[in-house]
Amino acid sequence: MTRAEEFTLTGAIMNNDLLYLRPNIQVEPLFDQWYAWSHLIPPATATRNLTERHLKIMDSYISAPQVHANAVKNPKLMGGPFVDYGGKRVDEIRSLRDQTKRQRQDLIALSGAIATLDDMLRTKAKGFSLQPLYEAIPDILRGYVELAYDLNNNPTYRLIEPLLYKSRYYDRSAQSLMLSLISDDDRPFVLSTPRLESDSLYHLRVPFDDEVVDELFRLKSSPRPWGEIKEMLRVPEASAALVRSFLTPDPPPRYEPYRGRGVRWRYFGHACILLETPDLTMLFDPMLSYTYESNVSRYTYNDLPDSIDYVVITHNHQDHVLFETLLQIRHKVKNIVVPTSSGGQLQDPSLKLIFKNIGCKNVIELDEMESREWANGSLTAVPFLGEHSDLNIRSKTTLLVRIGNGSMMFAPH
Repeated sequence: MTRAEEFTLTGAIMNNDLLYLRPNIQVEPLFDQWYAWSHLIPPATATRNLTERHLKIMDSYISAPQVHANAVKNPKLMGGPFVDYGGKRVDEIRSLRDQTKRQRQDLIALSGAIATLDDMLRTKAKGFSLQPLYEAIPDILRGYVELAYDLNNNPTYRLIEPLLYKSRYYDRSAQSLMLSLISDDDRPFVLSTPRLESDSLYHLRVPFDDEVVDELFRLKSSPRPWGEIKEMLRVPEASAALVRSFLTPDPPPRYEPYRGRGVRWRYFGHACILLETPDLTMLFDPMLSYTYESNVSRYTYNDLPDSIDYVVITHNHQDHVLFETLLQIRHKVKNIVVPTSSGGQLQDPSLKLIFKNIGCKNVIELDEMESREWANGSLTAVPFLGEHSDLNIRSKTTLLVRIGNGSMMFAPH
């Protein structure tokens, strides 16, 4: 056998090896290379974050990178609008900013139109009929908003959210995933530092609703040959060695379903709780840890059942609607339960529309005192007051779970 034939045979064997996704592969969902959270999906909130946060943070870093580097080191400023690149990579941030301005001209224009509409209503709506003011709505917003007064004659507007998702303002090309190895809990504050390209990162440029996303995360429990994985993830030769390092022939620990009597509940951290009976699995506000060596005892993705009957969201905060977790478990979730929103208010986008537009199936919206029932129990949405700095936001709920003769209540915090 010649060396060429031996190399070809070795490559064929490697391509046919069954491989799993390693349990310590961090997968960050991105919106134009910024960590994606729920307000970066609806066009109206995405555009306001783009112009009032992302572009301003990048402008600030380009102008004074050392100020950001110093601020990141100050514990009192943790979580502030400071880019965590140590004052370096300024040219890359500038390039990202300029690229964003070129590619998101429609969204930038939409943000300006929303600001103009808000100013127009404050200055011109004086309690008389709003009908003449429809003529003053910026052209690009016409057909997407309804003008109204509240009972105290304060002017407001309602966004027609489903239409905005059907418009050019919802651009799935802004969405992508960044894959990397992780070995500890430390990372830059996700909402103020855009993710830049690196030799240790693989940028998978697919939108969140792409079937490739589910196929990727099925690799955690269902192995495939390297050749199929490489083709599925559209891996160029330059990134082949990196992506291959994200895979392993070692299967994960086998999950043992709960077979006991009554209900088992396990606390995964923050607000994430898994309820299990022999017939039902329910996961609240999913936020899961990756599996790697640590001195901290924790539940991880490996401790989830193969099928989850209900994922339940209590309210729309970044630490409760976590796409980094939700996209990784979407393929095993049968139903997602979310609270209803206030219906078109800028500060309270519809969670149902958000989940449906990122590819989730069977999204159930529960209004106050509505229930979802099954053979020996139910899930009921109970009114929850406060939270969200007292803004008029309805996408929040306390959940009452009844299973057999027992009941448990889960409240937002």
